[in-house]
Amino acid sequence: MTVRMTGVQALVAAVRIEQQAVYGYGLAGARLSGRDRTAALAALDAHRSRRDRLSILVARSGATPPPAAAAYLPPAPVVDVASARALCAALEDACAGAAWDLTAASGPAGTERSLAVSWLTEAATSAATWRGSTGSPAPVLPGQPG
Repeated sequence: MTVRMTGVQALVAAVRIEQQAVYGYGLAGARLSGRDRTAALAALDAHRSRRDRLSILVARSGATPPPAAAAYLPPAPVVDVASARALCAALEDACAGAAWDLTAASGPAGTERSLAVSWLTEAATSAATWRGSTGSPAPVLPGQPG
């Protein structure tokens, strides 16, 4: 049996994921330089903005936005450029999952759904970009050049 999230539960979960993304991009950014560092800092700002916007939506729904933890444990140690890029991709995967949950829990014409679809697209694109920057070739879709 599948348990479906309510819109408020999905919003709260998305705030929690965005809080982790903010922390994680700060952690990853410390190991990056040049173009990657610039991209990580831009993503950090975008995730802060998204976290704040989601928190406002949670509050408007009558719930209390969850507080951020003092620190978060990354899925793997971040010790070099490759592990920092991998963390960025993993953060975006988590954000895409939260955006998907919010999309599924939102009404078809709601503001939350429009935002969630936009965020889902951004997260998926960003994850693919971080994976591409690791030097491994991007997956090619069937029927596409490459």
